[in-house]
Amino acid sequence: MTLIEAKDYVTRKLKSADVPDYLLESDLLLCKVLGCDRAWLLAHGDRQVFDHELEHLNALIDRRCRREPLAYIFGEAPFYGRTFLVGEGVLIPRQETEILVDMALSFAKEGVVLDWGTGSGCVILSLLLENPSLRGIALDLSPKAMRWAWRNVDRFGLFDRVVLWHESARLPNKWGDHGLDMIVSNPPYIPTADIGFLMPEVGLYEPRSALDGGPEGTQWYGFLFKNAPKWLKRGGLLLVEVGGRGREEAVLSMDHFGLVVHEVKRVNNSVSIVVFKNE
Repeated sequence: MTLIEAKDYVTRKLKSADVPDYLLESDLLLCKVLGCDRAWLLAHGDRQVFDHELEHLNALIDRRCRREPLAYIFGEAPFYGRTFLVGEGVLIPRQETEILVDMALSFAKEGVVLDWGTGSGCVILSLLLENPSLRGIALDLSPKAMRWAWRNVDRFGLFDRVVLWHESARLPNKWGDHGLDMIVSNPPYIPTADIGFLMPEVGLYEPRSALDGGPEGTQWYGFLFKNAPKWLKRGGLLLVEVGGRGREEAVLSMDHFGLVVHEVKRVNNSVSIVVFKNE
């Protein structure tokens, strides 16, 4: 089997499983197996695929046809110009969340930033890598997520600047009482009843705890609004990603416990970043 034939084979397999972007993903799977880029792949269509390569390729195809996310299969995902380790038990970084990082960097010049619900750690680690004057707390209740965050802290050599905290409602004593300069969060915001309608890659594989925002999708925003004033210094900021149609209006109409809306940035038709100030 040549690479041209292999590409056709992979494409047909993925298409039959209703995999989105099956043409692109067929190339990506072949590149993963061969350790090459797409340009090399296109330039060497007559190259023969060896038996051990085909065996590896079929194993990856089987996983993808079961709609396992490509990021889990590859064990990594891009975010903010870097590659983060991901896998079973952690939310895959989304491109729109990069705007949360952009906005946080525009406000935070120094100090301590809490990433509530850190997952892979992609948000807080991106902030620390972009701004050496920041220190961070990466907080998550999920032990699986904490393991992935640990791996990424190790990957980027940031153990001297970030605390990994396996909790949800309690912070390290040093910062737990009005000690934070900023909180950033991409909290779970999918209404419970909508989980079953998500695309298979999300609904079947990504952790429900990172998706389920309660009956209205606003449960964890309420939690953050209640706790942020206790955790933030006066003048400190809470930045949250707000997703889902109509969710922005619902979040803005909630009790903010003294937090004041400072800025709203719409990323696209269904995602916004809302900034609150602790006055």
